[in-house]
Parts: sequence; structure tokens; C-alpha cells
Amino acid sequence: MQNPLNSPWNKPKFQTIDDQQLYWRWKPIHKHLTKPARYQESNGLLLINNQFYIAKKSSKMRLKSHLDWSWYTPKTLAQAMDTGTVEEYYEFMLHDGRSDPNEWKDRDIEMALKTYYAERAGRASAI
Repeated sequence: MQNPLNSPWNKPKFQTIDDQQLYWRWKPIHKHLTKPARYQESNGLLLINNQFYIAKKSSKMRLKSHLDWSWYTPKTLAQAMDTGTVEEYYEFMLHDGRSDPNEWKDRDIEMALKTYYAERAGRASAI
């Protein structure tokens, strides 16, 4: 007789994302998605569609090619992912009152890092 614990119906709860905190951050977003999304764990963050990161311990996200974190809601982020407007959503949410002020103490370091990220992402003309 086959072991019932080896059944394909008995899948582990956290099969795709090993970190439980990241799993619970991803689950409400995934619930609202209508299109499939690719994701992977990366240094304690969840990289979604190779485009943006989701923080482990707070409702914050940032684009892969940016430094500043913005606040998000799972439903509106899922809608932005479905429509392909994540970058516009990120820029809009940066100005939301719930996002961090993203004020740097040293403006020279801030501009150097933002320039480096922009050049690496191929959007150096935006700086």
C-alpha cells in the first residue's frame, strides 16, 4: 500500500516560498491576480516578475532599478501587475502619505547611487 503522506494532494503549506513571512506577504497579492506571475526569493526579499521587490516585514515595494521604498496595497498592486503599470503605480505610491519620506542625509551619495542604478537599468536619461 502506498504511503498517504506521499500523495500529490498532501502538499506542504509553504511549498513555493520557503520563508513564511514572504509567503504571507505574497498570498494576498496572488489572490487578486488574474495573470500568472514569476517570483523568487532574493536576499530576504521577494522578487516578482524580475521587476520589483516586496519587503518581508512591511507592506513596502520597490522597483529593481530604484532605491526608494513605497507603500502598497495588495489589491491595487495586483491590478497594476495585471495591467502592466507597476512602474506608474510605484511612482504614484511614492507620494502617498503612508510611504517613507525617503530623505537622505547625504545628497551626494543619494545622487551617485541613483545614477548608478539608472545607468545599470538603461534609464540614465531620467536622472
